[in-house]
Amino acid sequence: MAEVPLKIDERVEQLVRDTLHWAVKRQPVEFDEALKAFSDGSTRQSALELLAAIAALVSADICQGRPTPEQVRQLAEEVAEAEAWSSATSPEVEVFLKSVVTGRPLSDVLPAGSAVVLAFVVTASLLSLRPKSEGEWWFNYLDNLEAAIEAAG
Repeated sequence: MAEVPLKIDERVEQLVRDTLHWAVKRQPVEFDEALKAFSDGSTRQSALELLAAIAALVSADICQGRPTPEQVRQLAEEVAEAEAWSSATSPEVEVFLKSVVTGRPLSDVLPAGSAVVLAFVVTASLLSLRPKSEGEWWFNYLDNLEAAIEAAG
């Protein structure tokens, strides 16, 4: 996960939540439309940092600790299969996950355009995949994650 503290920008947070909603629901038209909100570099960067932090926490939660390379590979396969509606492939998801769990900047391993799409698709999938208590929704879990991210910052 990121070494620098992350202060969540409320405007970006709402845009991220809105876009995650369409990714979780697997609605490609609405998802593509929501992605347009991330056309400027600053908004895109803030969103990527938040999504990477969330994906790292959910991955660690699913794997009960920092994921091993094998767990990352398995998660990548599971996500790519679950998100067949998107263009995300297992190797791309694996690169994204390796990057977020090791804290390596996404810009070092993925082009900006594909990083944004992957970040949303993978994070939405992980939020959906994680076992939840009865009556708990992905967005309730997301509230807890964001609170933990801000507390750590």
